[in-house]
Amino acid sequence: MFDSTPIENLFLLEYLPAAPDAFLRVYLYARMLALHPELGGDLSQMARALRLDEDAVYEAFAYWEQQGLARRVSDHPPTFELIPMRSADYAAVNPMERDYYAYRDFNASLQALFGAKAIESHEYRIANDWLNVLGYEQDAALKLAEYGIRTSRVKDPNPRSVFKRMDKLAVQWADRGLRSLEDVERAIAEAEGVYPVAQAVLKEFGLSRKPSRPELECVKRWTGEWGFSREEVLAACAETTKASKPTFAYLDAVLKNRRGGADGHWRELADILKELDAARAQPTPDQLAAYAELLDKGFEPGTVRLAAIQCHRRNRNRFEDAARMLEKWGEQGIFTATAAEAYIRDLQVKDRRLRAILELCGLERRPTMDDLALYEEWRETHDDAVIDCAAACARGMQLPMKFMNKLLADWQAAGVRTVAEAEARRDATRANRPAGGQGAANPALDYAQREYKEEDYGDDFFFDVVKEYGDGGKNA
Repeated sequence: MFDSTPIENLFLLEYLPAAPDAFLRVYLYARMLALHPELGGDLSQMARALRLDEDAVYEAFAYWEQQGLARRVSDHPPTFELIPMRSADYAAVNPMERDYYAYRDFNASLQALFGAKAIESHEYRIANDWLNVLGYEQDAALKLAEYGIRTSRVKDPNPRSVFKRMDKLAVQWADRGLRSLEDVERAIAEAEGVYPVAQAVLKEFGLSRKPSRPELECVKRWTGEWGFSREEVLAACAETTKASKPTFAYLDAVLKNRRGGADGHWRELADILKELDAARAQPTPDQLAAYAELLDKGFEPGTVRLAAIQCHRRNRNRFEDAARMLEKWGEQGIFTATAAEAYIRDLQVKDRRLRAILELCGLERRPTMDDLALYEEWRETHDDAVIDCAAACARGMQLPMKFMNKLLADWQAAGVRTVAEAEARRDATRANRPAGGQGAANPALDYAQREYKEEDYGDDFFFDVVKEYGDGGKNA
């Protein structure tokens, strides 16, 4: 318990930064077991000690095997031994370990792309084949794996599926002679739609060469970060005719100037439109004019952004919706972002209260603006406890909120201020109802009834049932 386990600085500097947390726990614990084998060292015992699954311990050792710090001794049962970090002789005599050491940093970078999901030996062999067989540069192979993760259909892709899919693509690109980082980036840009736009711009410039890497970065910025469409980029090429030799740098300046149109509000409005709908973040001239008008009225950019966020939460994704909300805010004197934040916080508090009231009423729905208006009206004359009491009384009614409104109005007229007074008023009202809980008598039944006397009935009005139909026996 009071002994020490030495860990080399080389491990702390070279291996620790890239290793997943669970794998670090396994390695450090294994280093201690190497000094104290009496503690037991099979995978199940380590799993219990580290509170991990046995499979997680196995994956950790497989990871350290790829890093050249562990060696597989047997598969049944799975057994590993640690390799001293200062031992260079072992790698010299084992060809597989020579590959692991030669590509140690490359393998560590591959594993870092997948985080806690361990890459197995089969996937490492595929990646190493990209280098040794297909001739990819290490940076290009890493970019290929990164592209495979980014284009996966699942949020947390499995290494096996990524390498299986990207291996086919690596072969195709290698057949085209694409092996450097620049080649792979160009191919990725082509696959993502940047490359065709760059080619179209070069055609507008009267050039017949392939786009360079910096030129692809320009197009990526124009269509991605700045939100210009292909048509808008090509339309801007017309202004480059003013230059004797049009370039991407000149076109970049043109688009940058267009992006800052309407007194420089383009970027602000583009960010606001992203809050409404990321797919339509390109401001139109009408929207720029409407935005400038809102700013002239005194609204801060942060206030407009908060209105956009609130509209998006209500599935209202048009800029016109945000403008209408701001118009209502302006009527209440809300122009600054600070005032808008305070107003939204107040609405959130009221929303939670209304949800509780609706639940007491027996309603399972979200509060509406009409509910909010009623609640604000009730709060002017009653505290929350009395309102909750009214909600409990309204449970089971066909229109609980309308019932509550009438009930609270009655309590206000009667001078009810506390829950005790409200309950007393409720009990008194129930006591005054007719028996049977049918409420007040139906006025439609309040008419003069005819009184009958015995002489009104003739001799044939009554008859003897037994005499007419029998007594249920043989005479029935």
